[in-house]
Amino acid sequence: MDSEEPLLDLSNIHQLPYTLSVGTMELLEEVPLLSLKLLGNPASVALAMATAVTSLYIYFAYPRLLVQMYFRIAVRLSGMRLRTVTDDKGFTFTFGERSQQVQGRPSILLLHGFSADHFMWAPIVQKFAPDVHAVALDLPGHGFTSDPADGDDIGFEGQLHRMRQFVRLMGMDQQPFHVSGVSMGGALSGLFAAKFPELVCSVSMCCPSMKTPQEGQMIAANRETVKQNGGRMTLESCPLLPQTGAALQDMLRVVSYRQTYVPYQILQGAVDLRKERNHFYLELVHELVSENSRSHLESVLHRITCPVQVLWGQQDQVVHVSGVEVLKAKLPDLRRVDIMPCCGHAVNLDQPKLVANALMDFYAQLQAEKS
Repeated sequence: MDSEEPLLDLSNIHQLPYTLSVGTMELLEEVPLLSLKLLGNPASVALAMATAVTSLYIYFAYPRLLVQMYFRIAVRLSGMRLRTVTDDKGFTFTFGERSQQVQGRPSILLLHGFSADHFMWAPIVQKFAPDVHAVALDLPGHGFTSDPADGDDIGFEGQLHRMRQFVRLMGMDQQPFHVSGVSMGGALSGLFAAKFPELVCSVSMCCPSMKTPQEGQMIAANRETVKQNGGRMTLESCPLLPQTGAALQDMLRVVSYRQTYVPYQILQGAVDLRKERNHFYLELVHELVSENSRSHLESVLHRITCPVQVLWGQQDQVVHVSGVEVLKAKLPDLRRVDIMPCCGHAVNLDQPKLVANALMDFYAQLQAEKS
C-alpha cells in the first residue's frame, strides 16, 4: 500500500458533524474503496472488518452519513469530481465536473430538480461520452452550494442571476454551451437560454416545471392536501418535503415508474439529509407553485431561438403528453422530442441510460451539423 494514501480514523464517528463538509466527504468515501484495494494483503483484513462494523454502526445510528457516502461514491464512479468556486463576497458554488473545457466543443451545464443536487446526474453522466465536458451544478441552497442570503430572490430570476455568476466564475462564458435540466432545472435551462441567448448554443429540457393543460403527477396526487391548507403548505403537509422514510417512499411511488424496495433506514437517512434546509425548501416550494412561476417558462418560449430537445417520462401507453404539446406549439426551433417509456417524473431514477443516450445523440447531431 502507498504510505501516502489517506486513511480516516472512524473511532470517533459519533462526533462527526451532522452535515459533513466537502473535504470530509472526499476522505470518507475512500474508506470502502481502500478496503477493496487492500484485501489482497492479509494484514488488511482487520481494516476491512473494522470498516464493515463501522458501516453497520453508521447504518443504524447515522444513516444519513451512509447515504452521503453512497452519493459521493456514485459521483466518483460517474467520472465526476467535486469542485467549488467562490465569488468575491464568499458565496460558494459546488459542482461535479467530468472532463474539461475544450475550445470549439460545447460544455454541458446540468441542472438538478427541487431539493436535489449534482448527485442526481451521476447515473446519467456515467454514460456520457468520456470527452464531453459536463458540469453538474448545485443550485443555491442545494447540495454543498451556499444558502441564499436573507432577502435574496430564491425564485427563478434569483437562480438565473446566480447561474450567470457561476458561468462567469467558471470561464464558461467564453464560448456557447449546452444546458440541460430536470424538473425545476428543466425550467431553468429554458429560462436561462431565453435570458442569455448569447451564452447558450442548445437546450435539453427534461420534464420542465411548468403549467400544463393536464396536471402533473405530484399536483394531481396531492391536490386535496394542498387545497385543505388554503394553498399555504407546512412541513407536515408539503408532499415534496417528506418528513419520514415512509413518506419518502410514498413520494417515490408517485414520481417513479419503477418501484424498488429501499430499506427504511436508508430512506430515513435521505430524509434527514434535507432537514437542515427544510424551511428554505418550503419557501422555495411556495415560490415554484405560484401562478407566476408555473407560467414563466411558457411566457418566454418564443425567445428560445437555439435548437431545443424535450424529454418527458411516460408512465403508461397514453401518447399525448400535455406539457410536450405546449412546448411543440411555442418553441421556434424544437429539433427533437424524446418520450421515455416506463418512466415517471424522476427520469434519472427510471431511465438513466435512455436519457443519457438521448442527450448524447442530440449533442452529437448538433456537432455534426457544425462540421
